[in-house]
Amino acid sequence: MSHTDYIVVVSQEDDYLNGYHLFTEKVNRKMRSGYQLHGQPFNIERIVCQAMVKPADATSTNDNGFSEASADTTSFYQRPVHAQ
Repeated sequence: MSHTDYIVVVSQEDDYLNGYHLFTEKVNRKMRSGYQLHGQPFNIERIVCQAMVKPADATSTNDNGFSEASADTTSFYQRPVHAQ
């Protein structure tokens, strides 16, 4: 059964002092592992967020050893809709 993973990458509270470089690296790391940007980045006060999706058929282009589950993302899972 295939599914699409939905995540939101979030910056740290103090990352704005560093020009959001850490946030950018988090997003780039996810893109290297097969995730795609989903819409524009958005912010909540000084926290920057980026929604991302990973289609079931996506493959990693760079195995960098980072786990998909991490403290810098919020993960969502949506079961595929079956045709009736």
